[in-house]
Amino acid sequence: MIYYILGSCFGSFLCVIAERIPIKQPFTIARSQCIHCQRTLKFWEMIPIISSILLKFRCRTCHKKIPVTYFITEVLSGFIFTFSFNQPSTKECILTLSWLTVALLLSLTDIYYLIIEPKIFYPTHLGLISLFLIFKMPIYWESVILYFLICSIIILFLKEAMGMGDLLLLLFWAPWLTIIELTQLLFVASSLALVIYWGISLTTTKQIKTLQLPFVPFLSLGLFIVHFL
Repeated sequence: MIYYILGSCFGSFLCVIAERIPIKQPFTIARSQCIHCQRTLKFWEMIPIISSILLKFRCRTCHKKIPVTYFITEVLSGFIFTFSFNQPSTKECILTLSWLTVALLLSLTDIYYLIIEPKIFYPTHLGLISLFLIFKMPIYWESVILYFLICSIIILFLKEAMGMGDLLLLLFWAPWLTIIELTQLLFVASSLALVIYWGISLTTTKQIKTLQLPFVPFLSLGLFIVHFL
């Protein structure tokens, strides 16, 4: 329970980082505000999970909807902490917590702005690679070769299928995944994205030809399913 509470609090902080860094706003000193009326939030309005439910997902002052991503992130971050701290060894705990937390953070920036923010991506992944090397994680060179083959096909024939940010993310993940895991990750992520896309197309009357889905959340979910489960 303690791990879940800590994770939920950290998830709230991840939302702030993902929202503010891409638009060059401070995230360590500035107080949290309503994104609609800019009112500074009281401490009891920032209690992870509970505040969103009590406020019925609306601002207390302007009554506009609070993005559900805050609530979902707090729930997921709590789960990540609980899952990670229940790993059988300290090494696995650190690696699981670091990798999944970074994946969640990048998923948020992709959801908010449809980008992989370089100021977040490079420091976090350099840190991840450092951990992989410190703990002497095996490097799967066959996965790197497969990655470049897939990347070549996408660039030549499927330019709209994945953005360059998604490919860059996979470049950092591929060496630490077996060739089977990398293949399964791409299959799971693509399948989930297609299901969501078809679901949206069936439930809306609007034109969705220009619909852009953030793909990092699907890659992150695929990573969790094929590598950590």
